[in-house]
Amino acid sequence: MNSIFSQKGKEQLDKIIKKGVLCAFDFDGTLAPIVSQPDDARLPDAIGKRMATLTQLTPVAILTGRAIDDITPRLTFTPAYLIGNHGLEGIPGWEKYSSMYRDLCARWDSTLRETLPGWSGNDSGIDIENKTYSLAVHYRHAADPDKTGKALLPFLKKAAPDALIVPGKYMVSLVPPDAPNKGIALNELMTISQAPSVLYAGDDITDEDVFKLKRKDLVSIHVEKSPASAAPWYIETHEDMIKLLDDLINRLQSFKATRTG
Repeated sequence: MNSIFSQKGKEQLDKIIKKGVLCAFDFDGTLAPIVSQPDDARLPDAIGKRMATLTQLTPVAILTGRAIDDITPRLTFTPAYLIGNHGLEGIPGWEKYSSMYRDLCARWDSTLRETLPGWSGNDSGIDIENKTYSLAVHYRHAADPDKTGKALLPFLKKAAPDALIVPGKYMVSLVPPDAPNKGIALNELMTISQAPSVLYAGDDITDEDVFKLKRKDLVSIHVEKSPASAAPWYIETHEDMIKLLDDLINRLQSFKATRTG
């Protein structure tokens, strides 16, 4: 894993950033800083302004674990593609799966709310978030988050054996086992957009489905250095997202100036 701001990183950006490049981003922990309460997540003004500029220069996609109804009011710009629920919402042509996923999610939600109170590892800091097409079980505010997180996995697997259990940062997602993930969604967006290349930035375990893609036309960037990640590139902190966006904007503006000069 190398810094995207290193000489090698700059050379890689030189290859990938071209006319029509698709710039795709996760939201929480990538565009917006991680907060203790998910509902409090906000897009910083400095990043929002740069994202608005970027959308005027090239196609932009947001791939988030949040539901589309949740993420939409948090954005101060309009991306070309808005993909929610880790790829379950927003991909053109995939609406036919919505009813099936919604029914599965409703059943899991009902089961967990019935069984969680009687579970020996239950903690008042555990919260169930129904995203319509997936569930998120948050435990950031548990008395012992690390212990609770480890105990939750076998409990959830037993309570919802037909769900795909995906651990995240102080949360666990329950998604339909055959549902698309962010990697599948990004591949589909590349086909739909016919973009010549793609840059993706993310920070969570669910972003690994993108980081693991073997595409020569992809630059994937992890927010914060993480040796365990499959991402080949990283930025040090969330604050470095401003530097990355400025670099992308400058490159794309220079292309525009060259074409009109």
